Amino acid sequence: MRRASFLLALLLTLSQAGVNAASGTLPFEPSPAGFASALNAREFAFPRDHGPHPDFAHEWWYVTGHLATPDGRKFGFELTFFRVALAPPHAADRAPGGSRWRTRQIYVAHFAVTDIDAGQFTSFERFGRDALGLAGAESDPVRVWLRDWSLSAAGAAWHLQASQGRYALALDMTPLLSPVLNGDRGLSQKSDAPADASYYYSIPRLQVQGRLQRDGRSFDVAGTAWLDREWGSGALSKEESGWDWFALQLSDGSTLMFYSLRRRDGGRDAHSAGTFVAEDGRVRPLAADEVSIQVQGFWESPRGGRYPARWRLDVPALALALTLKPVLPDQELATRPRYWEGAVAVTGTRAQKPVLGQGYTELIGYAR
Repeated sequence: MRRASFLLALLLTLSQAGVNAASGTLPFEPSPAGFASALNAREFAFPRDHGPHPDFAHEWWYVTGHLATPDGRKFGFELTFFRVALAPPHAADRAPGGSRWRTRQIYVAHFAVTDIDAGQFTSFERFGRDALGLAGAESDPVRVWLRDWSLSAAGAAWHLQASQGRYALALDMTPLLSPVLNGDRGLSQKSDAPADASYYYSIPRLQVQGRLQRDGRSFDVAGTAWLDREWGSGALSKEESGWDWFALQLSDGSTLMFYSLRRRDGGRDAHSAGTFVAEDGRVRPLAADEVSIQVQGFWESPRGGRYPARWRLDVPALALALTLKPVLPDQELATRPRYWEGAVAVTGTRAQKPVLGQGYTELIGYAR
């Protein structure tokens, strides 16, 4: 549940870095003019929709997960790719010439590892033009990349790889669930404005095997991952200031995703929503008033900002009561803009029976 306001901040960062669009300018806000909008429910087709949608202004491929070595070392990871359009796909260039560096799109990627037993969190950020093969996305076969970071799919199987600093990942991921359409058959409305919407689906449980390297030492790892895909051309409304997003995999085989959109007056926007997938695969949408979230603790960032750091999440209609706690307090990505995205441990009950779990939480709009 990455939102367009986050991409607005990315656009501002790119502008300050001097990255120009094909037309020679970079707007401070993505204009919907010339781009398609997510206005109506559509038919999804896979694997085609795993690939890019260049008629829309922005989209992202997003993977988080939990890994463990055979001897019990535990890690969390995140690898996210953003495609940010700088000009509509059919717009004419104003400037003559045909430099191979010219591009209509920029890619941004984030890679993070939570080294749980070591108590360390590490994150990286990259920017790249959709030019000269530096970055891009394809549908046949499905692949998105930024230099040597990549996410690809062949048949039902997915593969990701990323390496920087102390850490490197090479993971094979097999979906245990089919893609789940969030919102109204995949149409996710974010405000009263019709164009403030996206197409949004998740693969909420993938089985993972592969290798993790730390300081040159290689470990076999296995675990589970969550994959999100979203694309559109809208933005947050002026009344919305950020969001809290939760993606949880529970020990009874069910999964829960919920995003709470925060209004500037401190309340929750009515377009907050989520999806519950039962252990037998049945999908149940969740409306804003069906999920109660109580913040039970906070973490102060040394870089500025106060984040929620412990939650009580209740879904009375599902007899679900959960407590979420970060596995490490500081899982703030030192990106532009900064945000908190981290692994969480889950305890609680479902139908009065104990349940455990793990997941990821994303907190946007708290950094100063």
